Amino acid sequence: MKKRILVKKVISLFLIVMLLGSAVACGAKEGQGPAEDSGQETAGKQETAGEDASETAGGTGAKTEENPWSGLDLSEYEEINFFVPGNKPDDFDEVIAMANELMIEKINTKVNFTIVSFGDYANKLSLFLTGDEDVDLIYGAPWLGYTDYVKNGAYKGFDWDFIQTYMPLSAQNQAEGSWKEVQFDGLYYGVPNNRFQISWNGAWTTQALLDKYGFSAEEIDSYEKLIEFLDAVAADSASTGVYPINPQGDYPMDAFHWFTTRYHLMDVNAGAANWMVWPYNTGKEFALEDLEWFAQTEEYRDFCLQMADFYKKGYFPASVVSNSTLLDDNFINGTSAIVNAGPGSLNNFTANMPNEKPVFLNCYWDDESVTRRGNYFVYAACFPAASKSSERAAVALDCMKNDPQVHRLLVGGVEGRHYIMDEENNTYEPGPDALKYPWGSWSHNGAINNDSDPGLKLDDSMQVYQDMYEAAVVPSETFPVNGFNYDSAKYESEISAVTALVNEYRFSFCFGLFGDKTEEKLDEFIAQCKAVGIDDICEDYREQLAAYIAQ
Repeated sequence: MKKRILVKKVISLFLIVMLLGSAVACGAKEGQGPAEDSGQETAGKQETAGEDASETAGGTGAKTEENPWSGLDLSEYEEINFFVPGNKPDDFDEVIAMANELMIEKINTKVNFTIVSFGDYANKLSLFLTGDEDVDLIYGAPWLGYTDYVKNGAYKGFDWDFIQTYMPLSAQNQAEGSWKEVQFDGLYYGVPNNRFQISWNGAWTTQALLDKYGFSAEEIDSYEKLIEFLDAVAADSASTGVYPINPQGDYPMDAFHWFTTRYHLMDVNAGAANWMVWPYNTGKEFALEDLEWFAQTEEYRDFCLQMADFYKKGYFPASVVSNSTLLDDNFINGTSAIVNAGPGSLNNFTANMPNEKPVFLNCYWDDESVTRRGNYFVYAACFPAASKSSERAAVALDCMKNDPQVHRLLVGGVEGRHYIMDEENNTYEPGPDALKYPWGSWSHNGAINNDSDPGLKLDDSMQVYQDMYEAAVVPSETFPVNGFNYDSAKYESEISAVTALVNEYRFSFCFGLFGDKTEEKLDEFIAQCKAVGIDDICEDYREQLAAYIAQ
């Protein structure tokens, strides 16, 4: 899935920022709005052009089935500024103009999108939120310190009455549990994607590499078989320039399937100082006391030792830590033998690798493997506190998420050009101009995607795997942590100290740089983290999670 590729391209930033380890406590029960007023400011009106459109939208009468916003006074034309990270597709301006024509007709509002590269976005987000830029909607995410910004008052909180008033379709259509994931002290601070993922990755390689080293895709059906293949690639890396795994240095290997997936672990707060894991294949039901801090597990020790072995064999470039090229790009460019991605990535790799045949290796799956649904709050659209048009921004977001015409344009582009729709099966295929506006290429960052959106029509060979993964999803009760936010206030200084140690050691563990001293260094790392309070942090985490589960 293209979406998954883009997620991978930002995960390096996620792993850095999430190490801050700060979060907020849970709020009210899911789906319930607090009784008290949210303190939401009355939105100001921008003095802009567009009066002619006022006759077509926004009366003050009752809502109608045709226009759910007709009960609002939208008679004054407004323009809303929406900042999201990503890469701007070639046909973006054309598609946005078409969507804005519809939004002006329906809600007398134009949305001005500013697409900012991921690197620049992370560096400039605090500036965007201070009022230096005129921003009314903005992308928020855990990897961008969402909860810190909530605590610092950078995002506006809003209550259920606000949602029902200005986002009537979201109040009706948004999954009830999704609101719980963006709550703090009885208010909501963002609107997440109305969509969660059930997926699993394999290792993609090329037929040319399989042929060169005498392997077939069918026989590489386990980690052990994959390692045999990668060992063969590593033996030639010095002369070919093709490494078994050629990742960017700030995308550590414990973010791959070499840790949690390989050892059948479910995790929470991945990459953070208080990253916790739970083995799901023991036959035991979930118990809080079985949640362990990642570095203390035997599985992480085994992982670190294997990474040291990989480095010694030449799996990674010698300069791996300073390597800034994305793993996906290294695979597409032929300098990495594998990349981890799901079955839906076939179209993307085929389009970007015209001289190669990409091959999916289902090597991470075994009889004990399961899948689980992800969080709704991977991304959210938030209202900056500095905005004076939050109400109109909410109406625009409601329209972008839920109006069938506007939503489909923003997510998929122009039917027949950018995608080909199969209404009967609710699937789409890439159209002739798909690369000029790839499906969902930025819309997930805008938090406008929905579970009801069409899915990519997979090649039959890939659909087999996706069906298998979806059939193995476990109920949320199996690992009841989705939507939980840890309040770090009690141990902020301790978390900062552990975070500094994680930053100091983790990347060397993940790329095997400690070599024969790996176990010694791991023991040293654990001891230092214990000395600054990791055990107290984890116990506090378990206590808060117990209260969350008991709600």
